[in-house]
Amino acid sequence: MIIDITQTTKIGKEYRTGSAPLKVEEVKRYSKSGSEYITTSFSCDVHNMGTHIDVMGADIVIENDRLIGPGIKLDVSSIIDRPITLNDLDVSYVKEGVYVFFQTNWDKYLDDEKYNSHPEISMEVIEHLVDKKVNMIGIDTLGLGVGRNHGTIDVYLGKHNTYAIENLTNLDKIPNEGFKVYCLPMKIEGLDALPARLLVEF
Repeated sequence: MIIDITQTTKIGKEYRTGSAPLKVEEVKRYSKSGSEYITTSFSCDVHNMGTHIDVMGADIVIENDRLIGPGIKLDVSSIIDRPITLNDLDVSYVKEGVYVFFQTNWDKYLDDEKYNSHPEISMEVIEHLVDKKVNMIGIDTLGLGVGRNHGTIDVYLGKHNTYAIENLTNLDKIPNEGFKVYCLPMKIEGLDALPARLLVEF
């Protein structure tokens, strides 16, 4: 079975206050000969692009062999009023090179203001996963941290070549382990975050 864990980026959806949302419009263009044609133009702040990978640098290239690999899921949906710590998790099956996904079920609030007030992962958990040399860390919220912690975690992961994958969905539809992840970022120059399509097969 294949499950798409990518959010649909919606026209006009503002993930972060002040960020330019997705805009799609039909536009007229002109060829060298002067003939007119119609095409579609879109624009969006990259961190407002729904599911994306925060690589934290415009010159970062993720190696091809990292884009397909094993994954595990940690269900933390019962914890909503405090940071998630190592004591909350069974990390015995965290192995080097795996994708780690945190299921909070917060994606159900995507069209609600509550989506902005999501659970967060503690720094001790992030550091533990980096020490284990996991591939990337994903979550079905705006980010792994809240407020300043959001940026702090993204920068830390970027420095350790691990990367955060934000705004996932459908994590309740995949198993805790025994699945393969297909992570396909768009190849666009100059971006510090890469819009991506993620599929899970089990």
